[in-house]
Amino acid sequence: MYKVIAFDFDGTLADSVDFCLAVFDKVFEKYLGDKAPSRESVYQNFGMNEPGVIKFYMGKMVPEAEEYFYQLHKEMHAESCPETYPGTVKLLEFLKKNNVKLAIITGRSETTCKISMDFLKLGHFFGSFQTGSPERNDKAAQLLSLVEKYGLKKDELAYVGDAVSDAEACIKAGVDCLSAAWAKSARVAELEKLNPGKVFRTVEAMQNYLASLI
Repeated sequence: MYKVIAFDFDGTLADSVDFCLAVFDKVFEKYLGDKAPSRESVYQNFGMNEPGVIKFYMGKMVPEAEEYFYQLHKEMHAESCPETYPGTVKLLEFLKKNNVKLAIITGRSETTCKISMDFLKLGHFFGSFQTGSPERNDKAAQLLSLVEKYGLKKDELAYVGDAVSDAEACIKAGVDCLSAAWAKSARVAELEKLNPGKVFRTVEAMQNYLASLI
């Protein structure tokens, strides 16, 4: 059984990708008007945190645009991302009950991670938070930092993420990926090819798999 399991946030703990894109829509509409980028373009830059994405399209760091993003993120949460995926809290409770330490590794900024953790009442489950960079994230390095932090063997750590890039980061770091394929944006065929036997269509299926290891 794993001693530590780290989780991505968007598309893994909550159906929040469209929510984040909707916030970007409003920010870029306000500051860029008819030069605002498409959602598809913004999504392709989700390897950076929110200030990084804003800088990419506005050409410089814009603190007032960042603050507007955080304000909207808080205001729109109840309507656009009111809850976690079904079974998520049950899974986290199950892992805590079985003495598995939990961590967050996300491309989000520290600010939006905290807003969502507070709103969804998830923060108390996690003992470690690693958030994103205005540049591109290196999740492999972040995973290896958990190995060092907790004094783990690599087979004692797993990462739960929905993206193909998450599976690739795990391969690079030499740790297991548990692919969360319950998001509508999940590229299931690619995940199955890259991470055979560890792709899960529901949270319950992942919990059943983990229970079988105990």
